[in-house]
Amino acid sequence: MLGEMTAEKTDNQIMLVNVIEEIVKKKVRQLMTEYDMCKCEKCYCDACALVLNSLKPQYVTTKKGMLLELLSGGEMQYLTDLTVRSLNALKLVRNYPRH
Repeated sequence: MLGEMTAEKTDNQIMLVNVIEEIVKKKVRQLMTEYDMCKCEKCYCDACALVLNSLKPQYVTTKKGMLLELLSGGEMQYLTDLTVRSLNALKLVRNYPRH
């Protein structure tokens, strides 16, 4: 049942996606390349979890190929806030790694 609630594809290639999660994962990965810290998958996931737990999810249904269009949109203020939250999470993970 829990698996049914995640981003699954149907015969029509429609997906249920938390757009915020996709944007956060992309932003954290980008910032990690620019930040002096461990870049392992554990630190990446920890940083993503910290940011995502501070944000409200935004689920949408979309066709498989349309996800990139959803990710390219967004308001500048929201993206700025997301960047600040991501940097704060990366700083916390860098200072207190769990490995």
